[in-house]
Amino acid sequence: MSDRRMDRRRFVAGSATLTGLAAGVSLGAASDPAGDSGANATGAVGGNGSAGTDENRGQTGHEGAGEGTLTAGVAIRDVTPANGQPFFGYARPDIFADGVSIRLFVQALVLSDGERKVALVGGDLGRPVARETVLEHARPLGFDRDTVLYATTHTHAGPDGFDDWIAGQIGDAIAAADADRRPARAAWAEADVPDNSVNRSIEAHLANYGLDIPPGEGSPDDHPVDPALARDPTLRLLRVESLDGMPIAAWTCYANHPTTFPPANTTYSADFPGVASRWFVHRFDDESPVVLHAAGKLGDVMTHYDDYGMYALAERTAVRVESAMWAAWQAAEADLSRTYPVGGRARVIEFDGQHVDSGERVASTGLVGKPILNGGENGPTPFSGLELEGERRPEWLADPVHGRKLILAPAPWSTEVEIQALRLGDRLLVTVPGEPTTEMGRRMAEAAAEAAPDDVTDVTVVGIANGYNGYFTTPEEYDQQHYEGGHTVFGKYASVLIGEHQRDLAAAFDDGLGSSPDPSGSRPSVPSAPVGDGAAEGSLVAQPSATVERMETVGLEWVGGTAGRDRPVDDPFVLLERATAGGDGEWHPVTDDRGLGFVWSEWLGHYTARFDVTPDLPTGTYRFRVNAARYELTTRSFDVVPATGLVVRGVRAGEPGSDDSVALTVLAQNPPPDPDDSLRTRARSPHGGTATIEVDGETVVATWDGAAGGWVGTAQGVTEGDVVTVPDAGLEDAFGNRSGDAVQLTVGEVADGEWPQNMTTGGGDPPGLFGIGTIPI
Repeated sequence: MSDRRMDRRRFVAGSATLTGLAAGVSLGAASDPAGDSGANATGAVGGNGSAGTDENRGQTGHEGAGEGTLTAGVAIRDVTPANGQPFFGYARPDIFADGVSIRLFVQALVLSDGERKVALVGGDLGRPVARETVLEHARPLGFDRDTVLYATTHTHAGPDGFDDWIAGQIGDAIAAADADRRPARAAWAEADVPDNSVNRSIEAHLANYGLDIPPGEGSPDDHPVDPALARDPTLRLLRVESLDGMPIAAWTCYANHPTTFPPANTTYSADFPGVASRWFVHRFDDESPVVLHAAGKLGDVMTHYDDYGMYALAERTAVRVESAMWAAWQAAEADLSRTYPVGGRARVIEFDGQHVDSGERVASTGLVGKPILNGGENGPTPFSGLELEGERRPEWLADPVHGRKLILAPAPWSTEVEIQALRLGDRLLVTVPGEPTTEMGRRMAEAAAEAAPDDVTDVTVVGIANGYNGYFTTPEEYDQQHYEGGHTVFGKYASVLIGEHQRDLAAAFDDGLGSSPDPSGSRPSVPSAPVGDGAAEGSLVAQPSATVERMETVGLEWVGGTAGRDRPVDDPFVLLERATAGGDGEWHPVTDDRGLGFVWSEWLGHYTARFDVTPDLPTGTYRFRVNAARYELTTRSFDVVPATGLVVRGVRAGEPGSDDSVALTVLAQNPPPDPDDSLRTRARSPHGGTATIEVDGETVVATWDGAAGGWVGTAQGVTEGDVVTVPDAGLEDAFGNRSGDAVQLTVGEVADGEWPQNMTTGGGDPPGLFGIGTIPI
């Protein structure tokens, strides 16, 4: 078995086999991974303009056959570190990881056109640090700075520190992907992710159009051109598959801050990009692609906070993203091509006080401004209550380099930055070593597109790539001194300098795609993994309940080693297994902690894990198995049974027909999730199945009607105000979940029902010292 296939099996085992992913999550067009996404997608023509022809699709080739013979390989590696590290992104060194919600991985995709090869690295990390160490691993494989694009998702629930082990895992992924290359075809496509994000600094964005609105007083509706310009909803996707149609990889770029896990979170999490990956691979029956996510121009963009807690919000955000991914994947099919020229160019520059083309000067020292203390709206700090956004010098005291910034302190970022342009087919990727805002990214893309060769059809700005040096705003946004401007550290025109170098790199492709370097040196040694060397034995201290209803959580506790070091690398740590029907003693894995719905934490060697039982998990006998690196534990078995807590909310009556018949619609809801316990988003209404209504001694069986949003049946002579009854367990959904005791209903009356409120933006008040309590803002 190839390394790629082995890696994919390890990753997908905890995700593609998940049950309940499509369990009626009512999210509009994105509700069902197996259904029509409804997203608006467009395809892209391949590099030679002849993509999708029968001749192209029928070609076979091999390495060295010349330009137009695409080969591709992919690999994935676990980079989840030991517990005890602070998180990157929220600047809270007093809060440490004590477990894992969504495992962190890095992925590598290697593409070769027969003359050159490039490596795209993706990672569930906050920033792409240790770039130079990664390049040390790549050079012996025939890559260099020009040909390795290293981008991360910018999750704020990844480690702040970075060690040589993670760099080694990235190097292993590149090596495995390179060795795995086989004849392939590829194509680009796009799809919009509607209603999934909002510009968190709208007043600063509006300054690009000449408006000067105080913080908190602006709205997208104030936009003088088009409110849609305040964010970029477009998801770009590169589809790569083998010549026999087996998926290899999906590389995506989309702009939205992965901050659904707020500052109070204490577990490692890949946030919504990791959830979207798991939903996406669920679409595929057998082989599934490895998914790489890159951040776009996300600097001033955050998600809608429209679900009850961080786990649910991550999933709700993810299914909207995944819907666009699937639409783009399908749209790309018509344009798949073997002719896919690749090449890259990169340069390292230093901010040393040089001038941009228009004559203004950048800084030689990075300095943060006072508003950085405030944090972003989606990442409140202990100082957020001071409302420091927008505090700035008066215009007449503006500095020629640092503009209207009220300087707070030196920035922690290097004055050296790396910029890269990568050609993939007819597309060009240009990188930013930090977080470009929506408008700055748009200007960068337009300038690079103007300079690029004529056959480049689109330029994609990739943020958080090849390094991290803070934010990059437009000069107009900078002088508003919102959080993003306060964190643009090399002056008012720093972003302009980055854009000029992107433009020059784009123009250099007129002279060709460059060449792949010869392998040089040897890969550095890699330290042992920080996990996998924990306790030699463990013992269970709390067992699952004997019976668990769907839409409840079930858990276990055990004692083992400290710092979460008992967990193996790559392989599952906690598995949910189901007994084979017939009682033959066989157990089969259903899902594990690498997928969704699991969380585990550890404190001083005491482990606690729980799993959220989905509405459609098959009933039967289950158990948990702890697959520690050096020991194994098995819980007692427990039975999963249908939920009995569906809540009948009321019944509506339609207009009577000519024969006095009336359509009755029963409305119901699922049991409300517990914000402190539940781990999945949940549809408010169940769906499918039937509802029994007793009307004057007659029994009416109502069936699910999606358009009506309830169960519809016909009765004679019923009017509003009449009383009808839904008997014990009288409502049953598509999965056999049922309502409880009999309930009498007055026709025409529908109760609101109980449901937890949506999570507040940024998770509400920031946590107190060491995460204990909160700091009111």
